[in-house]
Formats: sequence, C-alpha cells, structure tokens
Amino acid sequence: MAKAEEQKKDLAAYLQAGCKPEGKLAVGLAVEHFITHAGGEPVTFTQVQNVMRQMQAAGDMPILQDGQYLGFATKQYGVTLESACQMEIRIAPQLDMIHLVDIYNAFYLQLSMTLATHGLRAWTVSYHPTRRAEELPLVPTPRNEAMDRYFRQTGACGVQMMRATASTQLIIDYYSERDFVQKMRAACLLTPFFGLLSDNAPIYQGNRNNACSVRTRIWQDVDTDRCGVPPRLMDPDFGFDAYADTVLTRPLVVSCKGGHCKGVGRKTAQEIYGARLDRCEIEHILSMFFFDARVNGGIEIRGADCMPPKFILAYAQLVRSIFGSQAALQNVLRHYPGVTTVDIANAKLAVCKDGFNAWVYGKPIGGELAWLLMQARSRTPSQEERALLDPISRLIAQKKSVREEEADYE
Repeated sequence: MAKAEEQKKDLAAYLQAGCKPEGKLAVGLAVEHFITHAGGEPVTFTQVQNVMRQMQAAGDMPILQDGQYLGFATKQYGVTLESACQMEIRIAPQLDMIHLVDIYNAFYLQLSMTLATHGLRAWTVSYHPTRRAEELPLVPTPRNEAMDRYFRQTGACGVQMMRATASTQLIIDYYSERDFVQKMRAACLLTPFFGLLSDNAPIYQGNRNNACSVRTRIWQDVDTDRCGVPPRLMDPDFGFDAYADTVLTRPLVVSCKGGHCKGVGRKTAQEIYGARLDRCEIEHILSMFFFDARVNGGIEIRGADCMPPKFILAYAQLVRSIFGSQAALQNVLRHYPGVTTVDIANAKLAVCKDGFNAWVYGKPIGGELAWLLMQARSRTPSQEERALLDPISRLIAQKKSVREEEADYE
C-alpha cells in the first residue's frame, strides 16, 4: 500500500506541476498523415525512415526507441512514425493560431516535396486511402508488437485503429486542478461534436465510405480500460489523484525503462515500477492511455480526424475560443447538466449512426453545433480570427462533413 501511495503522489505531483500561469490559451497541434506510393501502394518502414532522415536538418535531434530511428525533433516540432508508418507532426503550443498553422503548412510543404523525390505522397484523411487495415504492416518495435497482440484480445477494432486511422489532436494548457477538471469534462462532452465536424474517412477498408464518423466508431471498440471517457470524470472527487489512480491501476500493456520497451500484458504500473516514479516513467505511463481527453504535454483533445489544413485551422480556432474563455467553458458545462460518462458514449454512437440527424444529450445535434459555434464567435474578438471559423460554419449550415465537402471538389 505504501508503494502505491508513493506512486500516486508522484504522478499527481507531476500533474500539479503541469499547471501553467493563467493567461491567453496556448494551443499545440498533432496531425497524423498516411504515406503511400504515388499510386496508393503502402510504403515500407525503411522508405519512410529515409524520408525523415532527408528532412532532418543539422541541429535537429534524432528520436530513437529500442535503437530504431523513429523521427526527429526541431525547436518548433517533433516528427515521429506511428504504428503503421503514419507520420505525425507534433507542434509546440502557440498563442497565435495563424502562426500555428503556418508552422504546419511549412512542414507539410517540405514533407510533400521530399516525398515526391521518392515517388511517394501524403494524405490528409482519417482512414487509410487505399488498403484494408489487415494488409498494412506494423513498424517493427516492441511497443507496437505488444500493443497489437494485446488489442486483439480487448476489442474488435484494435487492428484497424493501429494500422489504418489518423487523427488531429489539440493540446491545451490548464491553470489549476479545478481548471483541469473543467476542461477535461468539457473536452469529453464535446467529443461527439468534434468527431462529426471533422468526419473525414472517404475510404474505409479499401472501399468508398458513406458512413459517419468511422474513426470515432473504431475507437469505441479497442480497449475499454484505456479508451473513451476517463473513469470517474463526472464524479465530485475527480482530479489529479483520481486520474493518477486510474492510469496506475489499469493494465499498462507496455513498460518502458531506460529507453527500452517491453510487453507486460495486464500487469499495472503499480506492479512494474518502484515506489518512486521518475519523469520518463510517468510520461510513458500517461502515453499508454488513449482517452478522448488525456494528459500528454497538457490536456490532449483527441476526438478529431485528420483533415486538410483549412479545417485544422478552423477546428483549432473553435477549441481555442471555447477553452480560452472561462465564460464559454462554464456555458458548455452548464448547458449539459447531469451528463454521465454513459451519456457521452451514447452520444458518440448516435453521431456514428445518424450524423447531422443525430440527437445528442436529448437535443438535435444541428442546433447544438450552431449554439457551440455562437459561443466560439462571441468569444473571438478579432475579425481575422472569427474568419478562421468559416469552414466549420459552412459545414454546420450545410449539414456536411469534411468528407462530403471535400468530395464536392474532387
């Protein structure tokens, strides 16, 4: 018991230390991209490694895991390979949304030009554009192989999630434990809306797709221990201790010590690690949980699909406007009183089934999206920043997903 309490104390202290000074909200961005040959054929691990090495500049730091080269870090962002050669860029939090996307656009231009020299291309969609998940090989690391084995036992969609999905993630600051709780709750409450607004899987398992929010549906059937809504989220005592207790007492799947990963199955972090947890151990433990909102360099909001840049910018501005205003944040929480974790799960399923015709939290989703957009616009004083919301405003007005709007221009 003493060991468990020490571990929880260390992890809760880490979460407390993550509180930022209150001020203008900074937003970080992570986007995953599929890489294929120009004709859509899957790439190999070695081919994508060569692309990243070519992109890495003098002074950039290589990223290694178990001796494998998996990417590099610059002063502004890191580039890494995900489990089936999805290439992710993770941009450090920025105060200016236009500057954030300028960084992303510069990266994407460099990526596209480098890929072209190898006869390859990148895709900004949320499901693999040409292949079934089962046809895509994993990047051969102990972490990926252990997770793949484990998820085959915990749900029906682990293979699809690891190999064939790509997301847009936003990372926001929290200023106190109370602010952490409010933002975690609001992020999870709004996840069904984010999943619908970003819906961008024109192809699913190699065929044209007309179903709504495919990626959202897939994540509902991967592993209930580490996906979906964090346990106890709506309990009165939810906070740093409760979140620490969750990630320490559920199966860890993979341990990481000294830069080496190993599959540990259903053993927990409490069983594997010593009484005192160092920073690297804590950050690995946190990285092994994939809740709709989780701690990963801030509060990471994970509900959106990979999208083209104009939609990424609109989505980032929407989140910035809502979560950067205490009044808007409180309005969201007051607007949905008494919502439970089960209600949130049901809302995601409703969106997957009925899209813009869904009823969410007892209300038609179209009206709720219009209300959310109004909250964002009214908390965005700059005309230039309000204009960034236009692509999302158009989707809501036309009741179209990103997938459907992009198809109009093919």
